[in-house]
Amino acid sequence: MVVGFVFLLLGVSVGEPTAASLGIAAIITAIASLSIASTSVQMVLWGVLAIALTVVLRGMVPMPTQDEQPDTEAVVSEMIPRGGVGWVSYEGSLWKARCQISDVEIARSQTVQVIGRHGLTLIVLPIDFPDKYDTVS
Repeated sequence: MVVGFVFLLLGVSVGEPTAASLGIAAIITAIASLSIASTSVQMVLWGVLAIALTVVLRGMVPMPTQDEQPDTEAVVSEMIPRGGVGWVSYEGSLWKARCQISDVEIARSQTVQVIGRHGLTLIVLPIDFPDKYDTVS
């Protein structure tokens, strides 16, 4: 019973439905053990309840929406030179960043779009391209 409450508390505090389901199954099995003497039946009951509750509780966890997706924009903190690496402020942290187009320089305070990551370096593109990169006739 005590282990069940520990798992239930852990599952609720961490927000993990699997731990909570193990705790609920243990509590139900502890109550059922008052009338079921066989240890093997108690273990089977706990296993079946744990699996069933895990499936049910996982189905109740909401899936991430588009609003919860990571931000795709960053602000240049230190200029990104042509073919070089600069720094951007992205999701509250400073990241190294490199422009995907090697001959484009991105000035400080300019907003860029994060299009990928290579190790600990973000790959970015300026939102406003210089005039020489506009449509080619």
